[in-house]
Amino acid sequence: MATARQLYQQELDRCRETFNKVDLRKERGYLMKLTTFSANMENVMPSVPRNEHETLFRELLLQRIFSSFDQNFLTAGELVKLRGSDALFTKTDGPRIYCTYHLGSYRLLTTVLFRQGIDCVQLLGSAMNREQGDELTELFARIRRQYNLNNVFKIIDVGSPSAVLTMLRELKAGRSLVVYVDGSPETGPEPGEEDKFLSVRFGQRRLLTRKGVGYLSHAAGVPIVPVVSYREPDMTNVLHCLKTIKPISKSDREMYCQEAMQQLYDAFWPYLTKYPGQWEGWNYIHSFLEPERLTKTFIKYPFERPSFNKERYTLCDLEQTPVLFDRRLYQTYEITEDLRDLLLNINTIDSVENIVGKELYRELIQLEVLY
Repeated sequence: MATARQLYQQELDRCRETFNKVDLRKERGYLMKLTTFSANMENVMPSVPRNEHETLFRELLLQRIFSSFDQNFLTAGELVKLRGSDALFTKTDGPRIYCTYHLGSYRLLTTVLFRQGIDCVQLLGSAMNREQGDELTELFARIRRQYNLNNVFKIIDVGSPSAVLTMLRELKAGRSLVVYVDGSPETGPEPGEEDKFLSVRFGQRRLLTRKGVGYLSHAAGVPIVPVVSYREPDMTNVLHCLKTIKPISKSDREMYCQEAMQQLYDAFWPYLTKYPGQWEGWNYIHSFLEPERLTKTFIKYPFERPSFNKERYTLCDLEQTPVLFDRRLYQTYEITEDLRDLLLNINTIDSVENIVGKELYRELIQLEVLY
């Protein structure tokens, strides 16, 4: 008779077989999503060659399927390997703020904590709450019935005006928060929210991250527990508890927020470099990156034989319309099919300026599309 782990492995193998049958390049929007993924990886982790980006992107898409399966396969939570301090996964007298990242099968953290009898309050963005809130509530009701539990599971919509007060109330009631500290597509900075974010180092760039976690920890006197989820080559899911970040009473709150958030991203970095194909954040981290200041370079004009700047720009289709994507500034320019074909075949053209006209030619040079 097959063991639970063998049955689990068989299901993952079926997921992989189904995934491998799909021609992703024919899927709507695939190339644009790949281009964004690639630009993010190149800006944050330039040590990974561009020719490896698509393989990693495909790995990420498959990992997302695995993660969704894990969420609904209740036995998956029993097969998780726990590392670090196991005591941090057990019920204690006081609450904690568990901070995790969208790496590996990240959804398993809450289910593992809940099965250990911990009262869990999951923080979700408004859109995610609308899409998955009811499903998650039902999932934890199933877990409660299957394992005969009586602890609490709640969801807090972080988009609610009263979200912070609700979180503080839950912490004071002894319930632990579970937070995805690396954000989501819907929680990026918006105009007028500058006071809610702070800047941290992240790879080769700096990013803006919400400081609410640090604020809650300091205000409530509750420790932060970083937890990294990742999937090992043999498909074993791991939840690794890292060093706890403890607030210091009567210390400067802003300083603590800055130090705590930087520690959370520093702790995450070694795991991201080891498992880059398992992080969903590559799809949206550009929304959090601090704008890059480009230095103006002297452009000699005109060029005798200009080339297309493939290092900075990528040609792709958006809703079947040709676009030029700036990988450094994340700007998209809609172009004609004729211009796209010209850029693709520029090495065969004697005079680009004669074809596109003097005005457009100069603009392409100023934008460094041509060099």
